[in-house]
Amino acid sequence: MLNKKKYLLLFFVLFAHVFMAANLTKGFEALSIHDYFKAKKIFEKGLKKQTPAAAYGLSIIYSLNNNPFYNLDSALFYVNKSETSFALLSSKQKTSLTVLSEKKWKNYKIDSLMLYAHHQYIDEKCFVKAKEENTIESFNYFLKQNVNAKQQTEAISLRNQLAFSIAKTQNTSVAYLHFLETYPNAIQYNETKALYDKRVFEEYTELNTLENNQKFINDHPENPNVNKAHQNIYDIYTHNKTIEAFDAFIKTYPKNPFVTSAWRMLYNLSTQIHTPENIAQFVEKYPNYPFKNELEKDYLLANTNFYPFQENGLWGFVDDSLQVVIPAIYSWVSSFSEGVAVVSQDKKYGYINKSGELVIPMVYDEAEGFKNGMAIVNKDDKYGIINRVGEELVDLMYDDIGDIKSEYIAVELNEKYGFIDRLGNLKVGLDFDGVGDFQSGLAHVEKDGKFGIIDTNLMYVVKPTFDWIDLSSQQFIRVIENGKYGIINTKGEFILESIYNLITALKNNRALIVKDDFYGYLNAEIKMVIPISFNFINGANNWAMFNEKGFARFMSKDKIGLIDSLGKEFLPALFEDVASVSKNLIAVKRKGKWGYCDYQAKLKIPYNYEETNAFVNGTAIVKTNSLYGLIDEKGSFVIPAVYEDLNQLTNGLFVAKQNGLLGVINLKNEVVVPFNYTKIELTENHLLIRLATEESTSYKKL
Repeated sequence: MLNKKKYLLLFFVLFAHVFMAANLTKGFEALSIHDYFKAKKIFEKGLKKQTPAAAYGLSIIYSLNNNPFYNLDSALFYVNKSETSFALLSSKQKTSLTVLSEKKWKNYKIDSLMLYAHHQYIDEKCFVKAKEENTIESFNYFLKQNVNAKQQTEAISLRNQLAFSIAKTQNTSVAYLHFLETYPNAIQYNETKALYDKRVFEEYTELNTLENNQKFINDHPENPNVNKAHQNIYDIYTHNKTIEAFDAFIKTYPKNPFVTSAWRMLYNLSTQIHTPENIAQFVEKYPNYPFKNELEKDYLLANTNFYPFQENGLWGFVDDSLQVVIPAIYSWVSSFSEGVAVVSQDKKYGYINKSGELVIPMVYDEAEGFKNGMAIVNKDDKYGIINRVGEELVDLMYDDIGDIKSEYIAVELNEKYGFIDRLGNLKVGLDFDGVGDFQSGLAHVEKDGKFGIIDTNLMYVVKPTFDWIDLSSQQFIRVIENGKYGIINTKGEFILESIYNLITALKNNRALIVKDDFYGYLNAEIKMVIPISFNFINGANNWAMFNEKGFARFMSKDKIGLIDSLGKEFLPALFEDVASVSKNLIAVKRKGKWGYCDYQAKLKIPYNYEETNAFVNGTAIVKTNSLYGLIDEKGSFVIPAVYEDLNQLTNGLFVAKQNGLLGVINLKNEVVVPFNYTKIELTENHLLIRLATEESTSYKKL
């Protein structure tokens, strides 16, 4: 009797399960024919005992916008419920449900992958809705509700960008601070911090007075613009740049960091005529001058050349007489610029003067030479600008800084670009994808993949509509538009329409211009001096450019000749190649060998060489049998071809290579400098020969 009861109970359980499955089948059938009312009723009824399938069906109904029940929050709720309940099933139950759904419910298969795909579908619809509303609230709601959505990162990015845009529109320190506190991990954080610090400074100093700047310094001592406030005080107090103003500033603000600059300016103004008498008068009048030790040598050293030399792997300096004036104690040095040189020890960089004194400490990871009283320095991968006394004119906050010679200086932060002035003020926000340095008052900018041009008023003179701009010459501005080259003026007006396949940069007053399969030449005035009539062959934009003598190669029937700057044939196309044009001879190639012909194409020196060069003062360097020598215009060797390399150093002296090392020989093939060096060159002023090995650098007088 007991067993009979057990069987009856099992029968009713199985019957109920089958009955519920049958009902759900009707629900999915109703769903498939868009009878949402019936389907919803069935699914809601089966939700308690057939939770995974019923919740899945309800989620589908709520996710479709073609019925009155459309509600993405409900769709999300029920797909979560379906996934959670499905995960609690045993493996056997999961398999049974999946098999049943495949067999009975056609397009509504239920397994973990289908539930995941449906969840993603709902996430996407929720994300689209958040984007359509485009509010901080809509994005935050999505982030809260759709916790594991793949769109989380993008939603955070869009929300942060929107919040950043709102803060920038409000442009108050309160708005920026709210962004910083609310979104500490936003990619805009650093830019916002810079804007916040800048805006706080601007709000305090909207009326730029001594009192307001001092209050800003007192209230915000950690703000990176404090130095600007100090500088404002310095600039306001010394605005007329007189000796009296700098003297008074030093006495009134003895703790201001620009006191050093004031002393320097006071000295410079007092000794504009740099004579010993004026320096002595300055010392007598200002006995508290903090840099007295610089004054004695100042004038004498200004006219002395210093040359970097290396000894035992360390660097120092010698003078014109090759006497050591600064010992070799540095791991690296630069040449002197504006009275100071960059030096390095222990991988840190600073500056010394010609007395060998460290005038700016070695605290930087990188340092450049001074230009117009300023230098770019780097610390912890951030760049800034200092003046001659080491004061930071531009805080070390940028990822890169451009040329500092211009009124406005290009800067990069977080892969965005803008411009600052010489005091570090951000004059053009970091809105560009790329910028160029100012050249003659203009700079190119890139935004959203398009190029334009701005002037020193920081206004567009050419809006960013081009695919590319070359601003290396303002009289010859090349552009690309729709894949074609053209030339515009500084107003953006076309001088040559963008219909050409290629326009090269100017070289020796000629630019090669290509249209279809032919090329010609423009001059710097954008005149077609040689018509587009030559057959264009790949590489012609390299080998067909004009040289400094005013000649260019041309090809005819697979042979090379020369034309002059007006396109007239100068040398007929008879050769495999043509190279240097000298006063009387031209280097030409036949059958894989080089020789020289005259201007009438008559061979003067046979085809004996693997390499030739131009004749200079009646001699030319040539290569034969893999070795170099020097010949005269008759082809006779002046220096035999016995060297691994040979280059002219001066008129009558040559750098030669033998057994892998360099030396110097003269026209008589006499060794002037032994073959002991890895590099030999003239100094920049052409007064000395610089001789380098792996471990040393020395000099020899000419």
